[in-house]
Amino acid sequence: MATTFSVESSHDARRFNVGRLLANSGPLLILVLLFVLLFIAAPSFRRPMSILLVGGQAAFIGIVAIGQTAVILTGGIDLSVEAMVGFSSVVAAILISGTNQSGGQIAGGIPSWAAIPIAILVGALIGALQGVVITSLNISPFIVTLGFLSILTGAALTLTNGSPINIKNDPFIDFLSGSIPVELNETTRFAIPIPLLLMVVLYAVMWLIMRHTKLGRYTYAIGGNETAARLSGVNVTRTKILVYGMSGLLASISGVIVMGYLQTGAYQNGTDYTLTSVAAVVIGGTALAGGAGGVWGTLIGAFIMQLVRAALLYLEVPPNAHKIVIGVIIVLAVALDVIRRGEVSWLRRMFRSHAAS
Repeated sequence: MATTFSVESSHDARRFNVGRLLANSGPLLILVLLFVLLFIAAPSFRRPMSILLVGGQAAFIGIVAIGQTAVILTGGIDLSVEAMVGFSSVVAAILISGTNQSGGQIAGGIPSWAAIPIAILVGALIGALQGVVITSLNISPFIVTLGFLSILTGAALTLTNGSPINIKNDPFIDFLSGSIPVELNETTRFAIPIPLLLMVVLYAVMWLIMRHTKLGRYTYAIGGNETAARLSGVNVTRTKILVYGMSGLLASISGVIVMGYLQTGAYQNGTDYTLTSVAAVVIGGTALAGGAGGVWGTLIGAFIMQLVRAALLYLEVPPNAHKIVIGVIIVLAVALDVIRRGEVSWLRRMFRSHAAS
């Protein structure tokens, strides 16, 4: 009897250690390995500005992935984020320029420092509305957010007639999409992108929310066991509305940053951000079933996804093949999530056999 207990305990400990290794160290090791390989294979990547450029571009998807992390932690998913990025960029561009492509002049235009917060607020309200629909009608988040993906894309297309709305840069937009110059000495100069710094700040804020507030604790509790959380007094409805509202807000922040970077508002601005953000979340160690994970892992996942995109460009992989590579990464990310949770029967048998021996 004692021998059986010892074998089972050893088996559980090994599974736990492997799971912890995959969840905690795996993504960081993958990121370092990708960086080293690209550093060796692509000489043009070795310049500090090239590395920082990858970091700045990672901010676009990284900010979206923050909100996606919170949603997935509740056991849900937000498929509307890519449309939210495009829609918020269109709203901000229309407010700034005072025009749209389908109806001509619609307003006199307002300063970007006022237009951008309005666009972000609209995104947060739409995200919260999704949470209301999901909780009040008890509809699957997959269906609701998929519907809003179509609604927001259609709204952006209607407002722009399918054409991008160009904007003129001003000091505020230049700041959001600009960089901070750094000079270490006479020969070493580089610039840190503002979007990269903003992303890091937002991750720190979300980490504080997830780890040190009731909202964060409730988010994990709902993802772990929604019924038990409800019976324990957690206001599941309010928590989900807030979480989906945060996802909409963060996607809108990414949208206005992309708008400033491209100097246009267009429905295509968030193309593929949904799949990429989900991949970043899962690669970073957050369970698709919810209840386990964290934002810092997602940050690593976002850098991995952007580093892969950069590698495809630096290594001159044909553009038509890019989607194949990204698709393979997404499938592998989901497979990694299944392995982490120990739901692969042959792996369980392998660990059990190894522990028994």
